[in-house]
Formats: sequence, structure tokens, C-alpha cells
Amino acid sequence: MQENLKGRTILVGKEPGGSRLFVSVRINGQPKTAPLNQFGGVPNSVSRCKASENVAHFKLDIAQNGTISITNMKPQNVTLVNGSEIVKKVIPENSTVELGKDRYAVSIPEVLDIASKIVKTVVKEPPKEYSIRHLQVVWANFHQGELDIRRRQKNIGLLRSASPLFTLGSGALATLARFMGLGPQVFTVTLILTGIGLCIMAYSFYKGYTDKSIEEGEELRQDFQMRYVCPNPDCRHFVGQQPYNILRQNKSCPYCHCKWNEK
Repeated sequence: MQENLKGRTILVGKEPGGSRLFVSVRINGQPKTAPLNQFGGVPNSVSRCKASENVAHFKLDIAQNGTISITNMKPQNVTLVNGSEIVKKVIPENSTVELGKDRYAVSIPEVLDIASKIVKTVVKEPPKEYSIRHLQVVWANFHQGELDIRRRQKNIGLLRSASPLFTLGSGALATLARFMGLGPQVFTVTLILTGIGLCIMAYSFYKGYTDKSIEEGEELRQDFQMRYVCPNPDCRHFVGQQPYNILRQNKSCPYCHCKWNEK
């Protein structure tokens, strides 16, 4: 049962001067009417719907608990439920009733659907509000994850740049030793420096080869895009890469226009 129909009365009858079935709902004291179908063919045995005069073939009264009561509005009318003529009866929401001696079938779910649409076009419901406080943690985790990946990549880059310093230093020291006529002990130092440079080069190559920054970054972004979304369950749009402190200033979703709060 649509919530916007509870407590309302729905009139159903033939279009005045036409051959369609009309549905009418009174809103703020004024009847609002729409056709149940766009085709003709409703027999003359179905009474007219004159909403301004509160006249129709039958009416539906919707209780606050969702109970539906159908009432035949004129003694000369014929309204049948499950093949039996009624004056007033509580019926299930999925019922089909028959009108007039021609037994013109009317689907109650279709009547309720049209009535609900009438109410929605007239009564503008205030936008719903949802808390976005949980998105602060989602953004913080994503931002920290990106920083961790960048630091790791930076450290690998520093290792790669450190290796040439040792090898170049050993070469410079060897040249200086020959120029100054220094002893074999300098040669030993150059070998040590070269060895350190080669070890650092090998280690940086290993770290770069085993680094999963690209895969982790992609997984991090996918998880972020799935979780950094509008809290409205009917929307769930990704709200973009904007930081939480910027997001909180928007106050509403740009897609569904629901209101946001931080409660």
C-alpha cells in the first residue's frame, strides 16, 4: 500500500461525456482526477464519475493501517467482488471488481497506482534527510591508503637513485687515488662502495618488481567508489573525489536532491 494514499478516499467511475474510466482523489478540499486508461470502451452500465459532486460508481476508503473498503455509491449501481454483489466490503489490495450488468472488470492495484500518482503530482513531499557522517571515515581511509602507496613508491625511487651515488663515488675515489698515488687500501674502499651500490640496486629492483602499488591503488579506488556514495538507498550515486570537508558543505545530493546532515 502506497503511504500517500492512507487516510484518503478514491472515487472511480466513467468519464463524464466520454468512455474512459476516471479515478479521483480529493486533495486539500479539491478533487483531482486522471483517467485509469487512455482507451474507451467503458459500458454505459458504469456510473459517471463527477468528483465535484462526490458522485461515482464506487469509492475506496483507505484506512491508516492500509485496510481497503469498497462502497457501491448508488443503489442502482452494480458492483461485484468475487462474483457477489456488494454494498460495502473490505477487500484485499490485489482485488479485481466488476461493474454494471456488463461486469466491466477493474483492477484495484491499477486504481491505487493512478491515485498515488495523482497525489504525488499535487502533494510535494519534503526531501528526505540522511546522515553522511560515515563518509568521513570512508574518505579518511581512502586518503590514507593513497598516501601510503605514494610513500612506498617514493622510497623505492630513493633507493634507485641512491645506488648510482655509491658506484659513482667509488669511481671518483679510484680516480683520485691514482692521481694522488694512494695505496691499495683505497682500492678496497672503492670495492666496498661499489658492492654497496650493487646491493642497493639489486634490492631496489626487487622492491620495484614485487611492488603491488598499481593493483592496490586500483582496488582502493574501486572500494572507495562503492562506499563513497549518497546515503539515500534509492540513489547510491558516487559523490566524487571531493574531500569530506568539501562534501559536507554541499548539504544535499546533486543527483536525488535528498538533504544531508551529520547527525
